[in-house]
Amino acid sequence: MKTFSLLFLLFSCAAHLLAQPLTPEQSAAIDQLLLADIPAGGPGGALGIIRNGEIIYIRYAGLADLDTQRPIDASTRFNVASNAKQFTALAVLRLVEAGQLSLEDDIRKYFPKLFPAIEAPITIAQLINHTSGIRDVYNLWSFQGITWWKKTLDNDAALALLHRQRDLNFAPGSQYLYSNSNYLLLTHIVAQVSGQSFRAYTDQLFQDLGMTATRFADDHRDLGPNIARPYFNFDTWTTFKWRTDLHGDGALFSTLPDQLAWELALQRGEAPKFSDALLSRSQQILNASSDYGFGLEHGRYRGVEASWHNGSTGPWDASFLRLPAQQLSIVASDNSGKFGTSALVRAVADVVLADVFTQAAYPTAPSEVGPEIPVEKLLGTYLTDNGFAFKFKLVDSNLVLERNGRNDVVLELEAGNVYHQKFDPAFKQEFTWDAAQGMQVTAYYRAHAPYTLTRADVDWAGYDYEELAGRYHNDELKVSYQISHLGQGRYALKAGKNQREGDLYGRDRLLVQGYNIRFSRNAAGEVVGLLVSDDRVRNLWFAKVLRR
Repeated sequence: MKTFSLLFLLFSCAAHLLAQPLTPEQSAAIDQLLLADIPAGGPGGALGIIRNGEIIYIRYAGLADLDTQRPIDASTRFNVASNAKQFTALAVLRLVEAGQLSLEDDIRKYFPKLFPAIEAPITIAQLINHTSGIRDVYNLWSFQGITWWKKTLDNDAALALLHRQRDLNFAPGSQYLYSNSNYLLLTHIVAQVSGQSFRAYTDQLFQDLGMTATRFADDHRDLGPNIARPYFNFDTWTTFKWRTDLHGDGALFSTLPDQLAWELALQRGEAPKFSDALLSRSQQILNASSDYGFGLEHGRYRGVEASWHNGSTGPWDASFLRLPAQQLSIVASDNSGKFGTSALVRAVADVVLADVFTQAAYPTAPSEVGPEIPVEKLLGTYLTDNGFAFKFKLVDSNLVLERNGRNDVVLELEAGNVYHQKFDPAFKQEFTWDAAQGMQVTAYYRAHAPYTLTRADVDWAGYDYEELAGRYHNDELKVSYQISHLGQGRYALKAGKNQREGDLYGRDRLLVQGYNIRFSRNAAGEVVGLLVSDDRVRNLWFAKVLRR
């Protein structure tokens, strides 16, 4: 046995003796956290805690199926969504250890016709830690007007779509941007190298881990038994039919006991069919280019080293949080659109480690309140560096915040330059003026770190709004957009039967319901095309083909 393994096992044995059970007060507080948003007769979730190599808490609540009134229990299988990525990465690492592939392999070794114009290597390692620059297929389908979960799409369809792409979001290895395409491509590589389907290869992997109720869903007609059906919360509980065959980036169905078995293996260093070196490497940052490792995000929580991942597919939500120095792992899954698991696992950590944490989770309000600013001076569109936007407007004398994908919210003046959401006062907005940047707003909330957006203040004198109207086409996606000026810098973007509306926030810069559009001009100043970006696609080119 290697020295690392021996030391790890000795430590684990000592840890078993030091396992700290929860106090009655801690158990009651954690119960309350889990049960707060699980109504009688509604869907719910499952929560487990491991400390010092021992399970110290398990709780199931709510219903897995409202029609049959089947309760959530140890046999209930949740879709853990993107938490699946750690196991796709583990499958790759197993092949690396067997000498069957290298993380430095250029992916064109496996996909010779992919991105032929890109000369720089695109490596397997870059797929794993999201630095490849490859655009997310789910977003590309959205640009085509396709709602992926309403259709039966599979990993071959994803590969076919990527084969039609010529460009990347950025040069490989130069930046980090999360993209599910990376992990869909990894499933094809695992299949090629192993000589088995990805599903067959990972079925054996889960058997070897003792996770016998866990498997990827590569066929929507066969999800297996005891599924926690997903339920949205739109005044009444609403479910939907699972149609997709996409997997590897998500679509992993697992029970809480199986997920805890994996956490125990990591804490104890006891996975008989996996080497200690493989287990250890799977929990590390891949390289210094990003804080994303092998299906894991790495950072700190309240000043303590941590790793974690969150997954969400519709109302299915799943999260895990690992605090290695404290030998603490927290795992949660749910089938309810009424609450999320990311905040839950962190709130549980707050309870268990109340005597350890020395830093607040996040600042929840500005350190001091500044002078009040007339509300008329706060209006306009504010953006982060990556294009996320807040738009403040007056509606019936109320300051209202508009955000893409969410309902408008009414804001109330709290004090000085600080406002808060009327029906959720914990969500605060601090307005400040910076001589260099202009008007800025900083958002505070208990579930995330504060972030700042800057208003785009523009001189519109002499600007021709009509020049932007016309038809634009992207050949890679076979999609055309018709852009029309509605007046006063407001535009409609129509693709097929779908129409979005938005406003200019700068000269030749348009924000349309999550799309950040930059128009391109030739040397003569004529508009010749546009570049559109969203959260996982950057600078997708559309050529102007029909002038208005």
